[in-house]
Order: sequence, then C-alpha cells, then structure tokens
Amino acid sequence: MDGLLRCTDQKQLSEWIGRECHFRLLYKITRDGGSSEKFHELCDNKGPTVTIFYNTGSNVYGGYLSERWSCSGVWATDQNAFLFKLYTAANWMPKIFHYIKGKGNNYYKDLKCGPCFQNLLSFENSVVFNKTRSCFPLKTSNLLNGSHFDMGEETGFSVANGHNNVTDLEVYLVKDGPFVEEAWRESPEWNLQACQELKENIIRHEPFEEANVPESNILLVGQVDAGKSSFLNTINSIFKGKISSRSCSGSTENSLTKSFGKFHIRDPTSKKRLKFSICDTRGIEVELSIKDEDIGFTLDGNLPNHYTFNPFEKASTKVPGFVKDPTLKDRMHVVVFVIDGSTLDVLPEIIIKKLKYIKALAEDRGIPQLVFLTKMDKICEHVKKDISNMFTSEIVEGAVNKAANIIAIPRSHVFPVKNYEKKTKLHTNLDIVALGALYQALVFADDFLENQCDVKQGGTGELNTKD
Repeated sequence: MDGLLRCTDQKQLSEWIGRECHFRLLYKITRDGGSSEKFHELCDNKGPTVTIFYNTGSNVYGGYLSERWSCSGVWATDQNAFLFKLYTAANWMPKIFHYIKGKGNNYYKDLKCGPCFQNLLSFENSVVFNKTRSCFPLKTSNLLNGSHFDMGEETGFSVANGHNNVTDLEVYLVKDGPFVEEAWRESPEWNLQACQELKENIIRHEPFEEANVPESNILLVGQVDAGKSSFLNTINSIFKGKISSRSCSGSTENSLTKSFGKFHIRDPTSKKRLKFSICDTRGIEVELSIKDEDIGFTLDGNLPNHYTFNPFEKASTKVPGFVKDPTLKDRMHVVVFVIDGSTLDVLPEIIIKKLKYIKALAEDRGIPQLVFLTKMDKICEHVKKDISNMFTSEIVEGAVNKAANIIAIPRSHVFPVKNYEKKTKLHTNLDIVALGALYQALVFADDFLENQCDVKQGGTGELNTKD
C-alpha cells in the first residue's frame, strides 16, 4: 500500500463508515506531487475515498467522501461525508465530525482544486514543498470552523494547531471487504502437504557441492526485539514438533542476545543435524550496539562460536579462539535482516544507518541479503486472525515495500513472517510462512557458494576451502 495509514486507523475509519473496508492508496502528495491535475487523474470516478492530512504538529485528520471526485466545477452535497481526526500531537485521539444536515454543499469538485471539503481545503492548481518550513503549506480558509461539520468542542486549533502545513497528504480508495482482489505475491498452498514438502526440501538441503563446505551459514542481524532469536526458536519448534526455546527471546530494552551463536536444527527422524547453521548476533541498539569491526569479523568467519560482543570495545585478533585464516566454511553465506514490521514508521535513523552499513559490508563480499519482516499480525488484523491472509493483505504489502525501500533491496527479497511468541501449539500456516523464508535463505546461500566457486575456477580470485 505504501501509505502511512495504520491498521488501527483503518479499523476506526471502517467503524465510522459503517462497514468493513480496506483502503487502497490512490494519491500521495510526496510521491505524486502537489498538482490538482495529478490528483484528479489518479482519484476521479474511482469511488468513495478518504483523504488524510499529516501536519507538522504530528496531527492526523481528514475527510470521508462517499461520492466520487470529478472535474465538474461545482460545489455538491454528500449526506454521508464526514470530517475526522485520528491523532493529536502524535497521540491517538479519534473523533468523527458529522455533516450538519441541511447546511448545503460540503465538497468541491473542480480540476483546479485538490481534495476540497467545506471547512477543510487542500490546495488550488499546485503546491510545492517548502524546504525552509519542511512542509506543503495548504489552505487554511475556514479551517475546521464548524460551519458545515459538527465540531462539538473541537476547533481548527485543537485539531490542527490552527494551520494546515502538512508533511504529507494521502487519498485512499475505500473498498468493501478487507483485501485486494488478487494476491500481491504468489501464495503457497495452505495445507499440511505443502508444509511437509517444505520441511522435506530443507531436510534434503545440501550446500553447493563444489564448494566443499559442511553447511550453509545464515547470519541474522537486526534491531533489538525484532525477533531474531524468536525466528530461530520458531524453526527449531517446527522441526521438533513442539514449541521450544533454544535461544533466549522476549521483549526488552537491551539485546537479550549478547554473543555470537551458531545454532543447528536436527532432522526429527534421523536426529542428525541439518546442513545449515542459523547464526544469531547481538541486537542493534541506538546506544549499545555491535561494533562495526565486529560485523566485518562475523561476516568473514573470524569470530569463534559463543564470542561475547562488547558494545564498548571492538573485537581483536587476541580474542580466544579467533580464527586468523578463515576458510569458506567459516564465512557467512547469506545475511538476513530481521526487522520488526510494526516499527517501520518510527525506526531510528541510527538503526537504519547501521543496517545499511551491514548491507554495504555484505555487498563488498558478494554475500546476498534478504529481509525477514516480523510481527505482521501486529500491523494487520486480518493476518492476526488468519496467517493465510498474509499475501492478500494490502497492509502487509505496504510494509514489504517500505522495508525494501529502507534497506534498498528488491521487494522479492523481503519475506513477511510471524514467529511463535504467544502460541503454545504449532500451526500449519505459520510453519509454511517461516519455512518458505528459510528455504529462500538457503537458495541464496547456494548462490553465494556457487559464485565463489566460479571465481576460483575463473582465476579472478582465490578461495580457501580447505578444512
């Protein structure tokens, strides 16, 4: 969806509209520009819409129109239209402002105007971003003055701080039902057979043969409380057949994972280790975070298993067990960024910078990267009810697109997942999503190993694969 509208916002708007709805982003001023012609090109004759204003005071407000926008050049009346607020100074304070019956025309449809309600105008012809004020300065005439919509005790000052300077403006198409007509990504078969096939494919996995390595190394990195350890526990639980907790996990201000750990999963039948390791790392924090040098050592395979990351001091070659001459089997073969999908809008810049730094280090080494986007049930009520809705949810699609933009990675490399955190029994659909993400990581690891072998055979570089 790529918009700023959250699941909670959509649920509230659906309640006010009076039916379950989903919202498809049509127009976004920061993406499409502040042109009234562009607004009408994207929004006219589509159906009911919701217009959202995000102003510089962290206030979120807007208007609902049950009629269609057009360029007819007249004021008109929509008996079902209403104005509303969702947030005041970033605090959730939803309130609806109903149209006052008999007050006449309450919205304007004209080519020269953007979305325009009585008491809530936007812009005429065009508006440009004011770099000095960091906003789009929209019209304030009769701003939320209650002449056509019942504001109760609210005013333009209480709702919008008396101004209409916005960081963004969005228009959404309102459609009945929770989902898009077609899946935004190929959806797996949601049954026990599909789950078993995925498990068997992973059990049969062998690292690229010519690489001569015993296992594929998957490195998990991400912010504190994103779900790295929970993903590891989820995979272990799936193969163990019951909820397990191999790695410490939970919600905490600082990282629960303090050391570098290589975890192995066992075949439930043979009890033998599967031929991959999932490597957990200290969570990335705003203040106490893994050192840049430690990241490089981790990618290159220098750090021994159980090495404790020190947020105040970087690792050195004097670390006990330090691998001075790592071979291909010691190195990381794929990097997985584990990101909390419910925090994408508030992800600190310092965290984003660290993630991008890790990505750059991986790219320098030719290591492929994926993103596992966790906690999808927190941002989408429909996924919370049934995880098989994952690939038809517009909210999840929007989160995937946003994560891809943040990390600068193809959208096809971002996998929404849900971990076992609250559940006490295994669920087939959750298993399918997690196993599908893991399997793709193994495919990417094989790509890396094959590339390394090609480099060696082509004589353009050296590979040390001796064990």
